[in-house]
Amino acid sequence: MMWFLLLLHSLAHFGPASSSDPKQGKIILRNLQNKDSPCKGHVEAYYGNEKGYVGDKYWTKTTEEVVCRSTHCGKPENGTNDVYRPLNTKVWLNELQCQGNERSLWDCDGWPGPEVSFYKKPTVKMVTCSNKIKINLKPHKCEGAVEYTVQSTGQPKRTGYICSNGFGNEEANMLCKNFGCGGVAEILRSEWIHLEDFQNVERMEINCSGIANVTHPWQCVQSASPSCKSPVLIRCKGHDRVQLTGEGSNVCSGQLEMEKDRKWKSIEPKRSTSDKLCQQMHCGDSGNLTKDDQGYHLTCPDRVSVVLTNDRNSETKCYGRVRIKVNNSIKTTCGTDWTSKNADMVCKELHCGKAISYKSLSQDTSGILDHVECTGSESSLWHCRAKHQNNIRCSSVPYVVCSGSVNVKLVDGPGRCAGSLKVQHEDQWKTAISDKWEETFSAVLCKQLKCGDSGKKSSKTLDKGISDFLTLSCKKGTQISDISECITDNKGTQDYDQVEITCEKHTVIFLEESKPCSGTVGIEYRNKTHWLSGSNQTWNQNVANMICQELHCGNASKFSSKPLKNQTSLLVESRTCSSSNKSLLQCDIMEGHESDSNQTLAYVDCEGNITVTLTHGCWGIVNISTASKQGYVSKDAWTEAMSVQLCKELACQDKTLPTHKGLGETILTFKSLHALRTASKLSQHTLVDANTMLRKEPAYVVCKGSIKPRFKPSRDKCSGNVEVFYEGSWIPVHKDALENIDNQNTICEELNCGKAVTRIDYSGPLEVNHLIRRLQCQKNTNSLATCQDVVVEKIEGTLQTSNLTGLKCSEWSTMVLEVEHSCKGEVVVYSEGVNNQETKRSFVSSHGWREAEGERLCMDLKCGKYKLIENRIFSAEANSLWSQSFNCSSKPESIWQCEKKQTAISQENKLFLECEDEPEVVLSEKCTGKLTINGSPVCSSQWKTEYSHRVCQQLNCGNAIYFQQSGPPSTDSYHVNCDEHNYLIGQCKRVRGKCNSGFVSISCVGSVSFKTSEKCGGVLSIKYGKLPEEVCEPSISTELSNKLCQSLKCGPFEKIKGPSNQQTPKMQTSLACPSYYKDPRYCAKRESCPSPSIFTCKGYQPPTPPPSTQPPANPVPYIVGVLILLILVVLIVIFVRYQINRRNRKSMVPSDMEEADWDSGEYEDVDKDEMESFGRGRFRSESEVQGEKDMDSNRSYNYDDIDEVTEAQPLTPQGSMVRATEDEDMHEGNVKPSDDGVTYEVEDSQENYDDIDTNPENSETTAEVHDGPKPAPEGDAAAPKDQIQKD
Repeated sequence: MMWFLLLLHSLAHFGPASSSDPKQGKIILRNLQNKDSPCKGHVEAYYGNEKGYVGDKYWTKTTEEVVCRSTHCGKPENGTNDVYRPLNTKVWLNELQCQGNERSLWDCDGWPGPEVSFYKKPTVKMVTCSNKIKINLKPHKCEGAVEYTVQSTGQPKRTGYICSNGFGNEEANMLCKNFGCGGVAEILRSEWIHLEDFQNVERMEINCSGIANVTHPWQCVQSASPSCKSPVLIRCKGHDRVQLTGEGSNVCSGQLEMEKDRKWKSIEPKRSTSDKLCQQMHCGDSGNLTKDDQGYHLTCPDRVSVVLTNDRNSETKCYGRVRIKVNNSIKTTCGTDWTSKNADMVCKELHCGKAISYKSLSQDTSGILDHVECTGSESSLWHCRAKHQNNIRCSSVPYVVCSGSVNVKLVDGPGRCAGSLKVQHEDQWKTAISDKWEETFSAVLCKQLKCGDSGKKSSKTLDKGISDFLTLSCKKGTQISDISECITDNKGTQDYDQVEITCEKHTVIFLEESKPCSGTVGIEYRNKTHWLSGSNQTWNQNVANMICQELHCGNASKFSSKPLKNQTSLLVESRTCSSSNKSLLQCDIMEGHESDSNQTLAYVDCEGNITVTLTHGCWGIVNISTASKQGYVSKDAWTEAMSVQLCKELACQDKTLPTHKGLGETILTFKSLHALRTASKLSQHTLVDANTMLRKEPAYVVCKGSIKPRFKPSRDKCSGNVEVFYEGSWIPVHKDALENIDNQNTICEELNCGKAVTRIDYSGPLEVNHLIRRLQCQKNTNSLATCQDVVVEKIEGTLQTSNLTGLKCSEWSTMVLEVEHSCKGEVVVYSEGVNNQETKRSFVSSHGWREAEGERLCMDLKCGKYKLIENRIFSAEANSLWSQSFNCSSKPESIWQCEKKQTAISQENKLFLECEDEPEVVLSEKCTGKLTINGSPVCSSQWKTEYSHRVCQQLNCGNAIYFQQSGPPSTDSYHVNCDEHNYLIGQCKRVRGKCNSGFVSISCVGSVSFKTSEKCGGVLSIKYGKLPEEVCEPSISTELSNKLCQSLKCGPFEKIKGPSNQQTPKMQTSLACPSYYKDPRYCAKRESCPSPSIFTCKGYQPPTPPPSTQPPANPVPYIVGVLILLILVVLIVIFVRYQINRRNRKSMVPSDMEEADWDSGEYEDVDKDEMESFGRGRFRSESEVQGEKDMDSNRSYNYDDIDEVTEAQPLTPQGSMVRATEDEDMHEGNVKPSDDGVTYEVEDSQENYDDIDTNPENSETTAEVHDGPKPAPEGDAAAPKDQIQKD
């Protein structure tokens, strides 16, 4: 926690000093749920007149104080909430560190610059401020001066007016819509309304320039300027628009709705307003308001409906003059300013489709409705904006033809699906003619007639006798859904072709019997049923075979004739067929047939018992089944043509793909098969049995129809790695194969995923040996198997995953847990927006969720095991509930395989899910180092810079500076792929696998620090890793340079000098960023330059220039001189030591021993008494020594150079006298008398000197035994006290 606080402290050094940037615009609050509360909502910031949001990194109470004050909303209260922001929106401000006294958020410290801080979190803060704002028009609801009221808890209510300064049509239109009064009508002159209290109250100005989608006028307010002299006065188009729905026969009775934001919604009015509402809708003077299950039902006294009439004023269906029936009296609608929207409104209201034509007919009459203006959302023409008044003078009336008045049929053909086109238009059937007909129009017509999906047009000259015809002019190259869209007012000429259509389902041959492939042969056309004659002249084996083959029943096993049995009402015809005929309908009808031709009917039985299939449907071993046996056929007898034919017969396309599997030998049932002349199917070929145990490789076929695409199972639906099923394996697709949009659409449509949106990066390692190298699909192809070209290729060598691709379709959706954790939160579905709009966000209903569903989702999210499920209250917010439910009844591969069609959704509860694990995202050092997730490294092969930003922001380390590869390849690492909505790295998809590149290492802004080579200046260095790096010449603004100097605890920035004279390796780091950046650490980039420059701040102390350089001197004389000096010092030390030792030794010579004897080392034997005397350690006083001189005058010792202290001390230093090993006191330096009277003196051969190191462990010790008289015990003389004290 301490390092985090230190990080915040360091961030504070780089905050902006002032909001001097002219692009910094307004800060507003926007409340999507309650647009009448301008002081509660999420925070929007405008930079360069572009809307953005404010991130919540380091958000505090002081931040809220600045927000409320700058929006004229008082003080913050009730805390904050998280609300979702739209995806892919800008976040101008983040990492704010406000002190609370700033005028605006732009003045706060901490943020590194507009949209500089990486922010992908889907939520922002919603702030609630104390002021309650009300704006209204005075004195009328929809007309008057703009008055505002400010009320806050514990404060007196304040009232004021909006000044006219800077007020324009945009602000007026916004105000009128905000009041629910429609758009602005006009801005009134201030003289029209007199306000006595204007000069005595406070005033504000409204200026909405630079603010997008203003939802409340208070978002545009600013303090009034001194030039404010008058209030603004406006007139809106109307009061709140209301309408009644549900009863088409009477638009003045139904469910009450009000228009809000161009949408009609049910309302709960006050009962006292029912009369007023009826008057407002021109439905009478009073009303009866009741409540039912649908809402509030209002019934007004008048009965009003919209009708269409002909010239005789009779009501017509879906075409005619537009009239209004009021209380059973038909009145005229005037055609002034009539538009296509008005015409569409009439057709929609009358359930007549769309308007295909409209016009204004001149007519001088009186009407009830004029200047109609519909938006298309109204329930009736009566409820559109219009002038409602009795006896309006009209100069024209509108005439409308709706698509519902148009019907089509084919006549004079071999059935209802073939013939001449007739169109019912304005209640008349007319022959259709056209000069620009396309086959696509034929397909539309056939679909409309339910005669198949395609058709063909045949040209036929218009009969001269036809005068009532209709021109169809479909615009070439357009997509139409109904043939009525081609009707025009152009009557054309008789030179146009008559439209003759034959749809694909016009064939009507059938066998009349209870079982398939047997029965009486029938033909149906021209709305009649005909039966084929069983005449001996026309009915034979060949015709029977042809019919069986045409009906896909093989050859005829038998054919016969059945008697007619006096059913004279049946129509019987004879047809003669030739060998060239492929269909009975191609045979000629006999005119003068034999007398027995109408007495018998043709009857046939077909074989249909031999099948040739593949073991896996559209791929596998060729398997032949007869009535008696089944088995395989030899590969040697099988041809490519047979493979193609089999694929075609099995509806597996008419092409094959190369095989890559080796099957080996097996026992065969059939040796070969051969085609007959009349055979058209493989089942009709002649088979040759394998009479012996034939063992060979069987025939093996892979039809193009066997391939099918899929998205690799994941948390996504209709998005991800594209894989193609091929020979039992799922193989990836090369990116070049999906470069064409038609190829992409083919895959999406086959998977019921809509249209292709975009290609995406391949995610995860590559673990197969083959891939789809090339595809060629045509437009509108809906199956990969029907594409013209599919090429499979074996992967040679190492293939980079960057050469593969994924795909995202329009039905894409994915699941994630939000907001603060990766594995705990509300379950949210992100899906593709409608019509390529922005991604849609929906919450998942808790309805039907159990442990099985939670377990599956936790597995998909790599979050371990399921832990718990909770219900959360759902509020509308800006999102909705996902429309599907989930039920994992089997063992699905992903949560999307559990998706079910939802019949009813609980609007009260949304799903909260918690899994056991939470990904642990770690950098090896603080804000820098090797990235690991749950202890495993992350592969760099698919890593992106924005992923690094996610890591750094998640770890509170700012943005990422850069990432690099490190370490050798590995067989176990994470491959990470993030979607745009993922803001935590743990939310991103990750797959374990082999990594052919290095691991990811990241350096974040939070690890950056600066220093200079000298105090407050010199070569600038930056550290964001283990070692500091010198920086190229900075390319940053003066403001940023000042902040950098401030971080160095120096004065203001002074200058940047040219490249330094310092010889350095090539630089790899630079400081470069636009002027709007606020933090120099965010300017660090990985760029190279030849040498650093000198960066100086005030207080810079340049280094002292070095003395002039001279050639270096020869070092040999210096070395020799030093050696000689050392030798002299050693000799002097030795000599001094020798003299000192010699003097010490002289001082220890006994009085009765000659110096020569002492030096010679020859000593007399010491008897026991003498040893005892010596051991007692008696020290002779100076008087005793003098007495010995008198007694033995022939001995003389020179003590002149021994000082007094030396004479008084023992002969050897304390600590050097030792006794026998058992006497421990001797080691402490204490000398005790021995029993034998002999004193032992121990001399350390090395004396301690300041300039000579001694090693007591290696010192040499000499024991000396002194001979002396043995004094009597009672005669021992005591040493002087002062001498003892010295000792």
